[in-house]
Amino acid sequence: MTTLSVTVPDMACGACVSTITQAVQAVDPSAEVKTDLGSKAVDITASVTAEALTEAIQKAGYTVQA
Repeated sequence: MTTLSVTVPDMACGACVSTITQAVQAVDPSAEVKTDLGSKAVDITASVTAEALTEAIQKAGYTVQA
């Protein structure tokens, strides 16, 4: 399992959270995605690589910071 904790500075609302969650679950349907809008934090536990998760979020239109 891969655990990824990143900051997504342009995540601003519930729709952003939904889009990011859907993007991650498109590459790993069993992924667990926890978000905190206040701190812009996204914590993901998944069975794919951190690179694949980061790429999925970026393809959805968001900036990812380690």
